[in-house]
Formats: sequence, structure tokens, C-alpha cells
Amino acid sequence: MKFSRRSWLSAAFLAGAALLGTSLVASPAWAQDKTLIVRFYDDPAGFDPATIFRIENENIAFNIFSGLTSYDSATGKIIPDLAESWETPDNITWTFHLRHGVQWQKDYGEFTAADVLYSFNRVLDPKTASPYISELTGIESMEAPDPYTVVIKLKAANGGFLHTVANYHQGQIVKKEAIEAAGDQVRWQPVGTGPYYLESIDVNSQIVLKRHEGYYKGPAPIATLDFNIIKDDATAAIALRNGEIDLLMRQSKEEQLQTLKDEGFKMNHVDNYAVSLKVLNLEDPILKDVKVRQAIAYAIDYPSITAAISPTLQTPAYSLLLPWMDVYSEAAPKYQYDPEKAKALLAEAGYPDGFTLKVLGTSAQGVTEQQQFEIDYLSQVGINMELELVDTPTYNQRRNAGDFMMSGRLLPAVNPDMILFSYLHPDNTAPKGLNGARYNNPELTSTLESARAEADPAKRLELYAKVQDTAMTDLAYIPATASNVYWPSKQNVTGVVINYLAQVNFWGVDVE
Repeated sequence: MKFSRRSWLSAAFLAGAALLGTSLVASPAWAQDKTLIVRFYDDPAGFDPATIFRIENENIAFNIFSGLTSYDSATGKIIPDLAESWETPDNITWTFHLRHGVQWQKDYGEFTAADVLYSFNRVLDPKTASPYISELTGIESMEAPDPYTVVIKLKAANGGFLHTVANYHQGQIVKKEAIEAAGDQVRWQPVGTGPYYLESIDVNSQIVLKRHEGYYKGPAPIATLDFNIIKDDATAAIALRNGEIDLLMRQSKEEQLQTLKDEGFKMNHVDNYAVSLKVLNLEDPILKDVKVRQAIAYAIDYPSITAAISPTLQTPAYSLLLPWMDVYSEAAPKYQYDPEKAKALLAEAGYPDGFTLKVLGTSAQGVTEQQQFEIDYLSQVGINMELELVDTPTYNQRRNAGDFMMSGRLLPAVNPDMILFSYLHPDNTAPKGLNGARYNNPELTSTLESARAEADPAKRLELYAKVQDTAMTDLAYIPATASNVYWPSKQNVTGVVINYLAQVNFWGVDVE
């Protein structure tokens, strides 16, 4: 942690006062000018909520902006944010009652309902070219009957709409005047109502956030967040070890993580934050047979793979959803390692001697340890796994277009609907969306839409359980692993709670 000269003088002043027996009711504001130095692990790409992408940038935006709702960091539950309460009689008309007196950063005045309407209409405007426009296209109308009330009417019932307006991507509220003032530099000049504002940025080295003194929950304990860009994990670990930084935003190397743990650094972490899936193209003449897809699942022992190569950073996954989600079904089919069953299914499908499975990957990443294990396991049941390694832009283009036999996908999300609709609904079939498997089961689609609309909690759970059962039977996507996220820090850094979007709310962070 760094101390400014002002902080040092403050400490001296307080010590002198104590020697004189002076009673200080309150110390000056500058007495709390703490700075936290955080490792940022990639080149920043901007912080405009309408176009933002990548988790590291979302961590910055999460602390600059607010949504109508937000997420409890520890549980993932929806909590009030700019809206202090809301009601809906039918999951179609949603009325949000806004907080009074919330202040925008950089002297843009008080937050009102007009800001909400502007923010959502901006995402919906095709000129904005927001990749999150589909998240808001279910809105039929919006109105602000007074400065502290927003009424949103949907085209169809959506029991998960509170996720849509949360502090994430399209749900983050912006200020019209600030957007217009920024012009074409809007992604580098974010203005929100959150606990920190962007003071300065050097895209090659550093991002500096300052405490928003007018934040509606009160000023954060730390005055300055200094994000130093250190791309290499080993270099970042050395910087933490040398006291040059206080907190690592992510450490993704198992060996580095274990070393830091052994050396006594605090292991701030969240488990099961996102599922890594194998996406199987159902238009492929071989993979269109469900028995073949199930055979692949039975053939690979992912629990043994994770135990061998990444026991800290990964755990086995058995569903598209995660166990902490409120609609997760334990009863959905699970595919334990069973090579004999895999061979039998292949024979029934007409492939007793196996087949060649082409898997799309990136040349930048090369052949990973996990892929080496997968190749070995599949070979034992007669499947020849061949990697198609292409450059990253080509990989992204082909994956997004659904141009592969098998590929991978990871979608961090707190909202189970975002995962299920993204992967399973025909409206999101690639290249329009993330349904790269081109999965289309009309019965599941109907059940999924009914589940989202259902207001009765018991019926809702029953419908979501049916969706998961069908999805894991049809197996257009094979769950492989779930990611665990670690942010190592010095022991005196407190309050680092990583949420299920791999974000940290720095308003709760302090240094002892």
C-alpha cells in the first residue's frame, strides 16, 4: 500500500494530538487518503456499459456505475441499488421506486428516472451497436411518471427481469450529458453514480480510480485505487511478493497460486463462477446422433483431469447451471466416466470403430494439457480427436458463426436465464447468438419460456428442472469444468469478496 505525504502528515498530526491529550471528534477527510495498488492483467478496452467486454474491464465499470439492482457479492442474490424497491403484479409491468438524492460523479447533479430511460433507450438504439441490445428488446414501453419512479412494461412475462436491470452491461445507468460531452471518447470517459470515478488512464500502464465522496452509501474506506497493468502472471506474483502491489486481480497459474499460498498471502477466491462447455454442432452428420454425444461425455474423466492439472482453479462440472443458482436441479442426468458405456453407445450409433472428432482451437493457446488428456481418453474408445488450431480472430469468427464440429464456450452469468436462453433457445442460434450447437427442441423451448414467465416459485422450479433434464439428456453441450477465481493479496487487505461474475465491489475493501 502507498501513503501520500498528506497521509503521513495526518498520522503525525494525530500522534501529536494524542501526546497533548487532545480529543479529536473527527479527523479531516484527507486523514483517510489510503491507496490500494491492484494488478490489472490486460490492456484496457474501455468502460462504456453499452459496448464493454472482458471481465477485467467489467471490474472497473462495476465500481464506477450502478444499476437499478445489483448482486450480493457473497450469495449472488438480487439486492436494491438505484431502485430501493419495486413491484410487479404479473412479471410484465415492473414499477421501480428510485432513491432520492443519489449524486452523479463529476458534478453532473442528481440521478433521476430520466437517466434510466435514456440509458436503456441508448442500448436499444441501433446506432449504439450494443451487443447487449437483445437483453432489452423484450421491453414494450418505458415511462417516468415522476423523477423517482420508472414503469417498464414487457412484451411477455419475465420473472428474471431484475437481472436485466442489474449493475452489469446493459443494466448500468449512464448520464446523457456526460455521454454527449465525451463524444467518440465515451469508453474512456465513464461517468456513473458508483463508489469510484475514473481519474486517469494510461492504456499501457495504469488506471486510477478515485473515491466518489458523494456516493449514496457513503465514501469508500480507500481513497485511491491504482490499477497497474501487469500482464504476466509470474511477474505479478513477484510484484506482490516484493510489496509493489497489494492485490492481484486474478492469478490463473496453478503453480504461482500455490507458491503464494505457501508464502502466507491471503487467498481471496470464489468457486464455481462459470461452466466451461464443449459445444457440439448438431448439424454435423456424426454429432447429430445423441448416442454419439453421450458417448463423448462418458469417455472423458474430467474429475481426474482437473485433479491432475488444476485442482485449485477448476472443479468438475455436471450441468450448464451451477449448484449455487436457485433453480439448479440436482436430478438432471450426469455423465460419470464409463468408457465401456461409451463404446457401447458408439456401436449402437453405427461407429463401432470410432470416428474423427475435429475440435476448433486457437494457435495462440496451442495444445493445452486438458486437450492432451481429452485426446488420450477419447482414443481409448476409438475416437480420434484432431485439433484445428487457427489464429484468435479466425477462432472467434468461426466459433461465433457456429463453423466447427466441436468447440468450447464459457459464459459467466448470475442469471440462469442468460445461460439457458443463450445456449438452448433457437432465437439465439449462431451466428445471431451463442447457440453454436444449433440446438432446437420445441418442447424445451416452450418449457423454458414458461419457466421464465412463471410467478409461482414451486412451479418455476419444476419447469426449470424439466429444462435441465431435457438439456442434459439431449446433450448439445457437455459440461467439462467450473472455474474458480483467485485474487491473492497481502494479509492486511480486507473485504475482498469476489462475486459470481468474478467482480469485486471495492466499496467494501479496506486496508488495516
